[in-house]
Formats: sequence, structure tokens, C-alpha cells
Amino acid sequence: MNVDADGRVRVDGPLTFATVSARLADSAPLFRPRQRLSFDLSGVTAVDSAALALLVEWLRMGQQKGVQVEFTAVPAALRSLAEVSELDQIDASLAAP
Repeated sequence: MNVDADGRVRVDGPLTFATVSARLADSAPLFRPRQRLSFDLSGVTAVDSAALALLVEWLRMGQQKGVQVEFTAVPAALRSLAEVSELDQIDASLAAP
């Protein structure tokens, strides 16, 4: 994963139990001192509950580092998982439109 000058990060492929550990490790350097990170999830092809845990971890990392974290183009399946888990109340970008 790479971040552009505006803090946008494009996430592609599956976010599942098989991939989130590597995604978390790859994302850690992105939280260097900056004001915001915007994770574009439009390229995500599959999700499970591990994807939701990853997003929560990114929010936590942002809080720890003083980085505003937001999510765009959140897949419907991930929104549904957030709603069922009542995590849609933690971050407005996870709530159904």
C-alpha cells in the first residue's frame, strides 16, 4: 500500500483472515506524522470479519498517532458487518448511506 501526497491510500483485493495480517504490517509506516489518511476501499474484492477488525485497528492507530482516519467507498458487505457489530456508530463512513 502506498499513500499519495494528500493522504489517500487505495486498498485493492481481498480483506480476509488470509490477508489482513500482511495488510496491517504494510500499513504501519503510513501512519508517520501526517494529519489524515483516507483509505479508498473501492478496490476491495472480498471481506469477512477480519476486514472490520483491520479498519478498527487503523482507527486505533490513527488515534495513537494523532492522524485522522477515514474510509471511502466502503463495500456494502463491510457496511453490513459494521452494522451487525454496531461498529457503524464508531465511524460515520462505516454507516449505510
